[in-house]
Amino acid sequence: MKEMSYIAYDPKGELIKGVTRGETESEIAHSLKRNNLYIVKLSSSENPLERVQQNLKKFFMKVKLDDLIIFTRQFYTLFKAGLGVDVVLGTLIKQVQNKALKEALVTIREDIQNGLSLAKAFAKHPFIFDRLYTSMLLAGEEAGILEQVLNELNLVLEKENKLRQELSSATLYPKIVVGVMGMSLYVLMTFVIPKFALFYDKFQATLPLPTRILMAMSHFANHYWYLALVLVCVSVFLIRRFLQSPYGRLKWDETQLKLPIFGNLFQKIAMARFGHLFAALYRSGLPLVRSFEVLSQVIGNEAYSLEIQRFREGILKGKTIAEVMRDTKYFSVIMIETTAIGEQSGNLDDMLSAIATHFDLEISHITKNLSTLLEPILLCLMFGMVTLMALGIFLPMWNLSKAVMK
Repeated sequence: MKEMSYIAYDPKGELIKGVTRGETESEIAHSLKRNNLYIVKLSSSENPLERVQQNLKKFFMKVKLDDLIIFTRQFYTLFKAGLGVDVVLGTLIKQVQNKALKEALVTIREDIQNGLSLAKAFAKHPFIFDRLYTSMLLAGEEAGILEQVLNELNLVLEKENKLRQELSSATLYPKIVVGVMGMSLYVLMTFVIPKFALFYDKFQATLPLPTRILMAMSHFANHYWYLALVLVCVSVFLIRRFLQSPYGRLKWDETQLKLPIFGNLFQKIAMARFGHLFAALYRSGLPLVRSFEVLSQVIGNEAYSLEIQRFREGILKGKTIAEVMRDTKYFSVIMIETTAIGEQSGNLDDMLSAIATHFDLEISHITKNLSTLLEPILLCLMFGMVTLMALGIFLPMWNLSKAVMK
């Protein structure tokens, strides 16, 4: 459990301070929001040594999504074969290659042997098994459908992995282009421009503006690079602190949804994830209120998370999911109408899976054409850089040649 101190405004507008506990910072923030508190500041009340230990643990206990998918698939297969959880975990401990995952499974098996439930044993390792994973395990245990839940978990993780691979592949070309441009600019500023600067100094002539800009940039890069490094480090630190705060994360996620090219993609990704996860939780037998609580924590976007929290409030007031959805900002019409049909027909999980698959296809189409969509922006950047370099280097030479000819 994590202990954090907070400063927040209560519903009456009074500033209050306190300390609360939870599994993760995100869970603590959501818990405070559910109590109608507007968070001003949320900080860890652990001592610095404990914080360093937690960060080191998080860094070294990283488990790749591929490893988690293989483990979940094997868990499902062995459990489906009729083996007990203790035997399944004992078998998987021998087969798992990832050291961090193996150590976690050893601890989980010991906890289960000591009487702890499967979900609680997994929840003690949040750096490996996230909130969605443990919540679905809990639902499977409570409803007696652990085999079905493991299968749903495997499908959800595979879809998430496929999406990550598509996004990584789609952004590879832009990353390479930007990287080459950056390296070219560094070489020009460090080695090429200084040579031209020495050459032009001999003539003591008034240089064109593009040349003066390049020379100033080169002088700064060669003599004051440490200031740039400090500025970058401070900027990264401040931006990370801002994004780690609940307010900063919300604003950044809202901004992402409004970006010209990526905004539409991020919205479809969020709705596809919502459809797949909600269908899985619904099939697992988890109550709607609890499902929305889990979804709000694992959806991956704070703007959608806030809207899903309103679903929970609306359901408690007796509204249907579609009715609550119509009052939201980011859910599309097709998602709302599909949900309404699913509620009316009694096939909500099937309809959610169908619409999520539809969004998967749209996402796949967008990612395949992402390089084409980004090409105009990349071309503009390259054209701007080449134009500045050409004008800065060759314009003085042109002026000098005209002066010599006269």
